Amino acid sequence: MVKVIRPLNDVMSAFAVFISGMISAGWAMPFISVLAASAGTFFASAGGMAINDYFDYDIDTVNKPSRPIPSGQISRRVAFFLSMMLFACAVVCALFTNIYCIVAGIPALVLIILYSWKLKRTLFIGNVAVGILSGFALLYGGIATNSIQLVSVLALIAFFATLSREMAKDIEDIEGDKRGGSTSMPVIAGAETSAQISGIFLLVAIGSSFFPYLFHIFNHWYVILITPVNCVMGFVALQMLLKKVDQISLWQKTVKGGMYLTLAIFLVSRLT
Repeated sequence: MVKVIRPLNDVMSAFAVFISGMISAGWAMPFISVLAASAGTFFASAGGMAINDYFDYDIDTVNKPSRPIPSGQISRRVAFFLSMMLFACAVVCALFTNIYCIVAGIPALVLIILYSWKLKRTLFIGNVAVGILSGFALLYGGIATNSIQLVSVLALIAFFATLSREMAKDIEDIEGDKRGGSTSMPVIAGAETSAQISGIFLLVAIGSSFFPYLFHIFNHWYVILITPVNCVMGFVALQMLLKKVDQISLWQKTVKGGMYLTLAIFLVSRLT
């Protein structure tokens, strides 16, 4: 049952919210509010993983047959009720934050469910939904501190980087998506065209990462730290623009690593 919620991903999502709270308010952040927001994000992410597997059992039978539902480790019914319980825990956690977190958090939970149910298999809309949720997770930490100015830039970077990564993941899953009736970008436009679109979104994310310096939020040390990460991301973007889809799994994992490094650089730049 633990496998269906993919706890490592959930912990990383919760950690991202906690770090974004620190970035927003520094050491003066309201600890209980940020901690509750982080815990709520953990439960929301875990619930999202379970409900996603519930709706994606047919595609996973082709793309990822070792996952809990297609491999018979857990039934769809159990996965569904587990997700509902986890979503309820996320709502309870939100009650220990502030009214803004509650108002913003409930629609986010609805979007998670809509994504798994309908949006994921819809041309480009599913990618946008995940991008919004990824950016929102970083914004959520700021909402918990009543300060979103700095993390808004981080959320923007996360949105475009996630769009890039999600499209790359769709290229990986193209065979299962075809059989499952998904209208993902690779299914409709082909893997190579989708790789180029993914590369463009990654370039936008790279460009957005310089905003904190251009708007005088961080000093030159931020640029020194972010430049090596952007060089690697630029190389990945170039490979995608050149339609190098044979290593698409490596590219999307590299983008994920770059996102976490960018988060860490924001934290270091904020606290120093």
